[in-house]
Amino acid sequence: MEHQEYQDLLALHALAALDASEARAMTEHLGSCAECRAEFDEMCDAAALLAHASTPAAPGDEVRERILKTVRAVAQDGQRVSQPAARVVPIRRQAPRSLWPSVLRLAAAIAFVALLFGVIVFWRRDLRSRRDLAQLSRQLDTQQDELRREREMLARQREALALLNSPEAKKMALAGTQTAQNARAMFVYDQKSGRGMLMTEGLPAAPADMAYEVWFIPKGHSPMPGGMFTVDAAGRAMISHQVPMEARENAVIAITLEPKRGSAAPTGAIYLSSPAS
Repeated sequence: MEHQEYQDLLALHALAALDASEARAMTEHLGSCAECRAEFDEMCDAAALLAHASTPAAPGDEVRERILKTVRAVAQDGQRVSQPAARVVPIRRQAPRSLWPSVLRLAAAIAFVALLFGVIVFWRRDLRSRRDLAQLSRQLDTQQDELRREREMLARQREALALLNSPEAKKMALAGTQTAQNARAMFVYDQKSGRGMLMTEGLPAAPADMAYEVWFIPKGHSPMPGGMFTVDAAGRAMISHQVPMEARENAVIAITLEPKRGSAAPTGAIYLSSPAS
């Protein structure tokens, strides 16, 4: 049976209403499923209310008459002549009591327990539905994040293509240093607008509290920060930059590993650098 089928049979098992084969299967399942075992214990507690659901019924008239006949026969028995005759006190007849109040009370108790079982089952199913809904919501959020990243990547690729086709475009190849020998990058920018795009590959993953920072180093000037970025598992990144006016004609582009908040001047090792002109 599927897990849902076992859960549907828990209420009947708590009332001992399953046949032998179903009861054996349910017992084996409860031994390995903590969730169903906890729910079964709750249902057994609810079923215990049935033991207190009705009051004992008074003996009927037929039972009372049978007892009186037995007492009279003993009193008239010739074998008991030597003993003083026992005085039988007649039992005062009571007005017949109707069984309907007891039946109604029992029916009400059974209805209450059935309602309680229904509430428990509904609550369990509602809880499962909420968990499923939360899981679907998380999956939807993940898919939306992936879609957003893909759209951003597509937009950057279009931007890079436009820059490559621009007559004012300038390309600069960046090579890996001793710190990252397998890394490489390409920086393309428009010399008029300063709009640029950096594309990297092979950079090692940065620690959680670190990130890569781009530096524009014009000839005769101090390094100018150009922005922070991180890379994927393959060391790839595609980032838009605005090249400062001072760095559009003659500058070196370098990439260092810095604290994630960024640095005003290079403090870490250089991972990528363009050749000096």
